[in-house]
Amino acid sequence: MTNFWLAIDHADDALFRTPDSTDIRSGILDLVATTPGWGIVVRPTQGHGDVRRELACAGLPDIDTVDELVVPQRTTDAVKIGFDDHQVGCASMVLALLERLPGYDRVFLEPYCATPDCLEDLAALAARSRCGGIVLKLKVNDEGLATIARAEIGGAPWVARSDGMGWDDFSQRLPRVRALGARGVMVGRAVWGDTGEAGQDVRLKTIRERMHTIERTFAI
Repeated sequence: MTNFWLAIDHADDALFRTPDSTDIRSGILDLVATTPGWGIVVRPTQGHGDVRRELACAGLPDIDTVDELVVPQRTTDAVKIGFDDHQVGCASMVLALLERLPGYDRVFLEPYCATPDCLEDLAALAARSRCGGIVLKLKVNDEGLATIARAEIGGAPWVARSDGMGWDDFSQRLPRVRALGARGVMVGRAVWGDTGEAGQDVRLKTIRERMHTIERTFAI
């Protein structure tokens, strides 16, 4: 299963509009559909076109508590959810989430806390999951990288999130991210966020080149 995901599930529709109000998401969907090894993260209410079900991930709205989780009709084989730290602890929060999200081949967990103890607990859950069914999506800004380096997460599967970074900042961190054990990325604005004013051909060429840069970084 792929470890490279391009995300277009951001809640702000304005991010996807060109100056003439063209929506860039359809072009990105088509690009991912024809790029081997890549998947797409979409909102549960969005279609994912010609992208195969196993290469589509439903990006659920972030939650503070399990009670806020709205379980969508399942149209993908993967699901992603972000959540704040909770008084019951992140691991307990995750176990409750997994009970509400049965049947997905992969569940990407995006914790917003940044403590080594929290990551270690989540990594232990991920390491015990079947076939990499739980994958952590971790921020790789300075704070995030420092936390990952301090935490004992072993071989638990995780991917890097750009968390609002620009491409130059994110791409410069990729070698360090790989060295810390990341298996790939789940990235949005860092790849497409600055391409809205470019023409479609230039935009897709830029996105494609950045995807290839990511692939080269993680090549074995």
